[in-house]
Amino acid sequence: MILSMATLGDAFAGYEIRSGGDSQGFAWSAGADWLATVLGAGRTLHAWAAQQDDVVSCTGRGTVHAVLAPTLGPDRRKRWVVRHYRRGGAVARYLDDRYLAAGDSRPMRELKASVEARNRGVPTPAVVAGAVYTAGMFYRADIVTEFIPDAVSLADLLFGGSDRQIDIESALHIAGKVVRMLEDTHVLHPDVNAGNILLEDHRGAVEAHVIDLDRCNVLTRAAPVAPRFMRDRLERSLRKLSELHAVEMSAAGWQALRSGFETLQ
Repeated sequence: MILSMATLGDAFAGYEIRSGGDSQGFAWSAGADWLATVLGAGRTLHAWAAQQDDVVSCTGRGTVHAVLAPTLGPDRRKRWVVRHYRRGGAVARYLDDRYLAAGDSRPMRELKASVEARNRGVPTPAVVAGAVYTAGMFYRADIVTEFIPDAVSLADLLFGGSDRQIDIESALHIAGKVVRMLEDTHVLHPDVNAGNILLEDHRGAVEAHVIDLDRCNVLTRAAPVAPRFMRDRLERSLRKLSELHAVEMSAAGWQALRSGFETLQ
């Protein structure tokens, strides 16, 4: 199910395949032995992370674990984030965390999209590893990415009571710029929402990172991009959260977001 890295080209030369029992995965070369040990012991990456002494967990669609990195990833960050794939929408009632074992797996799709998006300049955390666990005609899967320290999602900054000292209008402007970057680089992210844009204050400047790229479609440079699709998706997300939390976004905030949309990279 996971393609051999040799078939993917030089851009994936830093990753290696490892297997164990009914599991198969890939990892950044420095973590290949770690991956082999986890899979060889019959554990999932998500279960491994949950058992670490330093684990910090948060819930959303499932539980996400942040752990101390046992080895180096592509960006050499100190912590990793381990996420178990779960379905959303109506189909989640029937399949929950199962995916049909056909074509590229979710981890492989996320790796492909992440590597190409990063090559095009899109700020997104590096993928460290991924694994699939076969279950008949279905599979379950985990993904590991590097952790961005002190980052907060746009959703939590605006509506979650975050105490991060990040200027709201600056955050909205940079979020708009990131969406414009996705458009300009032809990286179609069908789930651009306020929870999938992470913000950090980096030496006094607000920086943004896009996450959850497993459903991304990285188009050729010549391919047309649906006008306003990702902009509208983010704005709908913000309106829903505003209504849910009974917190109005200011006119200045909307203006900052939309001015970001119009900012050439």
